[in-house]
Amino acid sequence: MRRFTQLLTALVFCSLVIFISCKKKNKEEDPDPRDEVAAALLSATWVPSEVTFDGSNRTEWEGFSIGFSYNNDTDQGGYSVSGVPTEEGAEATDVWGENVTWTFDGEDESANTGTIVRSDGVSMTATLDNPDTPTQLRLEFSVEDPGARVAGFYGTWVFVLVPQ
Repeated sequence: MRRFTQLLTALVFCSLVIFISCKKKNKEEDPDPRDEVAAALLSATWVPSEVTFDGSNRTEWEGFSIGFSYNNDTDQGGYSVSGVPTEEGAEATDVWGENVTWTFDGEDESANTGTIVRSDGVSMTATLDNPDTPTQLRLEFSVEDPGARVAGFYGTWVFVLVPQ
């Protein structure tokens, strides 16, 4: 009987050791949706299919393009624009700022929408139709700083962009 008790104790002890040593596999961390939005932004140079200002269509932005950059290590990006309208007062700095960098705002962004905060204080909502293979990017933002900007460019801008 004593031998049986020792054997049973040894089996229980071994079972506990095995049970404790079996770790649950860590689930792979879900990718940060902001990284997915950033990757989609970087996937192309974007050109407008539609530009509106305070709800009115603006055709002078034909020929405009924007390219994004993003550094995952610093969580900061930049962009470059070309083809900005040449009419008086329509300089790149009027709508897009000058030497602007950007970061994502918040942790709860979805895989197709992100809030981009520019270093000049403008917040832009970026919405992708499909983050895996985007065919459309919608940027909506308001230019409200009356500082050096031209009065005709205050208000809400919506750029609907497609990959070039």
